[in-house]
Amino acid sequence: PPCVRGEVEHHHVLRERGSGDGGHASGGRQAGAGGRRQARGKRRRVDPLNPNRASLLKLRATLTDAMQAFLSSQVRPIARQIGAALDARGLRKALIPDDELDAIEAIVAGIDFAGWSVLVGDIEGMLADIVRDGTVHAFMQIGLDVEARREIVNVVNAYAVEYGKQRSAELVGMRVDALGTVIPNPRAEWQITESTRHYLRADVREAIEQGWSNDTLATKIAESYGFSRERAMVISRTETIRASNAGSLESYKASGLVSAKEWLTAEDDKVTPDCVLNGEAGPVALDRAFPSGADAPPD
Repeated sequence: PPCVRGEVEHHHVLRERGSGDGGHASGGRQAGAGGRRQARGKRRRVDPLNPNRASLLKLRATLTDAMQAFLSSQVRPIARQIGAALDARGLRKALIPDDELDAIEAIVAGIDFAGWSVLVGDIEGMLADIVRDGTVHAFMQIGLDVEARREIVNVVNAYAVEYGKQRSAELVGMRVDALGTVIPNPRAEWQITESTRHYLRADVREAIEQGWSNDTLATKIAESYGFSRERAMVISRTETIRASNAGSLESYKASGLVSAKEWLTAEDDKVTPDCVLNGEAGPVALDRAFPSGADAPPD
C-alpha cells in the first residue's frame, strides 16, 4: 500500500532501497527508504526492496489470520464488561441527553484490556519472522555474503526475537520486562487498545438506547469494524511493513555497507504531508531520522 492517510493502525508504508532481488512492485512507486551502498570507495544507489514479495505477503496473511482470531475471541469478554457497567449505572433502555454523554465516555474509558496481553504469545514469533524476512532480503539486496559473516546474522536474529516480544506487547499497551513478564506500558505507541475504545463508543450508546442484552451487544460488536477482518488486515499490513523495515534497517547498520536511506512515496494526492517532507529530504544518513522524526515508514 502507498504512503497514505489511514486509521490509527495504518500509518504509512516503507520500501527500502537496496540491490539484488528487489524491484518495483505493481501499482507504481511505493513509500520507502533507500540505501546508498559503499562500493570500492564510491557510493551508489540501489533498487528498493519489493514490499509485495511473496515471502512477506505470506507472513502478512498469517498475521492477519491471527489478528482476526484474536479480535473475535475478545468480543464476548468486552460485551460482558460493557454490560456489567451498564447495569451498575442503571443505563439499560434509557435515553441519553447530551449533557450525560460523559457516562458513555466513562464506560468506554473503564474497559479493561489487561486480558489482551495474550496477544503477545500469539504473534511475537510471527513478528520476529517478519523482521527476519526483512533482514534476509536486505542482505541479498546489498550483496552481503552472510556465510562469511555469521556474526552479523546472530546480531539480527537476536534483534528479531526482541522486536517480536516488545512490539507484540506494545500493540496492547504492554511491555516485557527483564524477567520476561508482560506489564503495563503507559508510553506504548500505536496501540490497538485505545483505538478499540473509539470503535466501541457507538455500540455503547446504542446498547443504552435500545436496551440490548449482552448477547445482542456481543453480536453487534462482532459485526462492527473494530472487530472485523478488515481491521485485522489493516493492523497486520501496517505491522508487517513496520517489522520488515525494522529488520532491513538493522541489517543495513550491521553490515557497515550502507551509508544512507531515502524515503519513497506514491507521489499522488493521498500522500500525507509528513511523507511528502520525508520524500523531499532525499538521502539521509542511516542513523538519522527523517524530518517527521521517523526512522522509516510507517510514520
